[in-house]
Amino acid sequence: MRIIKRIFASAVLLVATSSPLKAQQPDAWVTFNSDAGHFSILMPEIPKDETETKPTAYGPYTSHTFITKTMKGLFLVGWVDYDPRFKFTIQDELNANRDNFVKAVHATLLRTTPITLNGNPGIEFTAESPEANIKSRVYIVGRRPYQVAAATYKSEEDADNVQRFFDSFTIKKP
Repeated sequence: MRIIKRIFASAVLLVATSSPLKAQQPDAWVTFNSDAGHFSILMPEIPKDETETKPTAYGPYTSHTFITKTMKGLFLVGWVDYDPRFKFTIQDELNANRDNFVKAVHATLLRTTPITLNGNPGIEFTAESPEANIKSRVYIVGRRPYQVAAATYKSEEDADNVQRFFDSFTIKKP
């Protein structure tokens, strides 16, 4: 059984159900560094850490999600720390993250491509819901899955910022 990262999926649903917090100009983006998450990424503003620990039959897991919104959509990054007893295979975990995410946001999967980041395996996928176009990357670094996702309103394409967001994601050594 795979654990659904509902917090990621819920965040994408915010695109369709809430108003934008503020408009961001491309030059206003900032570098967000997470020491605990061992990563760096460009975001429209410094996000707050939304941390949640949930019990499961395989031991607890803790998810950390960072979300920012613009007039055109939503950008999020996060990771999950699993209980050491939880065993998974890399490809199954990547696929489960993708499938559970797409299902939770009531989207249709359009395409999946294998990718890597510094030798770490991952997938990039695109999906669409009635309100938004979604692009996400999931990487497995050690035992930690990372997810980077952008959802933009269909009427407000933001391809340049979406690409800049994804291209800026880097993993730091602990």
